[in-house]
Amino acid sequence: MSRKQGQPPCQHTVESGDTFSNLALAYYGDGSDVNSQRIANANPGVSATGLQIGQQLQIP
Repeated sequence: MSRKQGQPPCQHTVESGDTFSNLALAYYGDGSDVNSQRIANANPGVSATGLQIGQQLQIP
């Protein structure tokens, strides 16, 4: 799982194994679908199944 890099709102650089769910857990303390969707909504055009290492994501 990724280490938390800051407090939301912030940017996150995708690392190997990152998913919206584990990012939600790391940043919000809750990996629920609601929090995963918050991250997805903040990153239009980014596929949850196609995260690329080094990609920048917005964490709202």
